[in-house]
Amino acid sequence: MKIESILLPPSSPINCGERDSWVTMEELLGTSLPPDYKEFIDMYGTGSINEFLWVLNPFEKNEYLNLVLQNKVALDAYSVSKSQFPEDFPHNVFPESNGLLLWGGTDNGDELFWLTKGAPDVWSLVIYETRSCEYSEYDCTMSQFLYDILSGTLTCEILPDDFSDIDPTFTSIKIE
Repeated sequence: MKIESILLPPSSPINCGERDSWVTMEELLGTSLPPDYKEFIDMYGTGSINEFLWVLNPFEKNEYLNLVLQNKVALDAYSVSKSQFPEDFPHNVFPESNGLLLWGGTDNGDELFWLTKGAPDVWSLVIYETRSCEYSEYDCTMSQFLYDILSGTLTCEILPDDFSDIDPTFTSIKIE
């Protein structure tokens, strides 16, 4: 399974970073990141999948697509919800043990997190529905999840039914 076998990478990815840049970003975040995520950003850069799902990029200057900046926003919001409704928001927040760390989002506002349990290459996923405490968990990597969703072998109740009904496309986007 390789994501690029069903999702054609752009010929000139935007803001993919350099090997040394990853070290700086991981130091800034306070954790190593999953190898498949780094490979995805190196191969695809900034853009959207099916003009709907965004994989955040730590090298992107646009604050709404930047992994580091969006984690601060999302995790602060989750922490507030968890403090008010702990029974509805059971996950810890990174850098707590087994905490959530945001890696993507959708145009609907759904949030895609890693569950930072164990080594980064085995982090599972938690997908939260927009403005809701409803979530789904997936015991797979980010690239495996994307491959399975786009190939139709996995259904995510939170994503729209028609998300994987079309041929997968990646659209590079440069937002100034």
